[in-house]
Amino acid sequence: MATLALCAATSHVGAIVKNPDAAPEQSGTLHQAWRSLDEEIARLELDAVVVIATDHYETFGLENYPAFCLGLAPEHEAWGEFGNPAGTVPGRPEQAARLLEGLTARGFDLARSHTMALDHSFMVPLVKLPSAAAAGVIPLFVNCNTPPLPGLGRCLELGRALRDGIRELPGDQRIGVIGTGGLSHWVGLPRFGDINEAFDHTLLDLLVQGRLDEIARWDDAWIEQEAGNGALELRTWLIAAAAAGGPARVLAYEPMAAWTVGIGVAAFDVLEGP
Repeated sequence: MATLALCAATSHVGAIVKNPDAAPEQSGTLHQAWRSLDEEIARLELDAVVVIATDHYETFGLENYPAFCLGLAPEHEAWGEFGNPAGTVPGRPEQAARLLEGLTARGFDLARSHTMALDHSFMVPLVKLPSAAAAGVIPLFVNCNTPPLPGLGRCLELGRALRDGIRELPGDQRIGVIGTGGLSHWVGLPRFGDINEAFDHTLLDLLVQGRLDEIARWDDAWIEQEAGNGALELRTWLIAAAAAGGPARVLAYEPMAAWTVGIGVAAFDVLEGP
């Protein structure tokens, strides 16, 4: 039986790597958090990492837009859109295929892709967490921007199913889960550049307290009004948190005006048992 060895979450805006030294008193704190998380990943010697992210109309368009999609490619190419990270990262198709079977058996009819390319929502965290990239990636796409979105409650259920599916993988593999997205930010809207620190702290506090069901009851219209359309990406955090089952440890948070996003980095305590 495999071990779910790590669950974490982080924001993914491209400015993290394109303008890394902005507001150094803030960005320095965040870069240290990513270094600490990367060191933890390296110590765990993971065999694969499920990276939960969205897509910004690079891989998926209106001709084919799933709610969830699992990537089964032996290698995933990056789009490198708008100066974001390019290149390739190794996939883990065998583990991904077994995981897809387990999730399907649990009632999640995920789409699959044997050629899934990755935009900055996957690639920026993998640049900041190179030990995760080196372990090999199973990308899990979640629709966070094109209504109708999968419900927050459904994402909570997916996280719990993901935990069980990982533990059913054969052998003594050690698997990680990393959600990427948010926190508060407005994309392509008049409020672009705004950050709602109060919303971000409320979300992080609830994750620290393990009150996931309360987050899952939030209304998308309220989230978008309070924290922007980019905050709908909290789905990825919720999936990672539900997979872990335990409370969050906030490694860093900064309202990064220079990057136009409230940036969070967190790890979750992984609970044993169901």
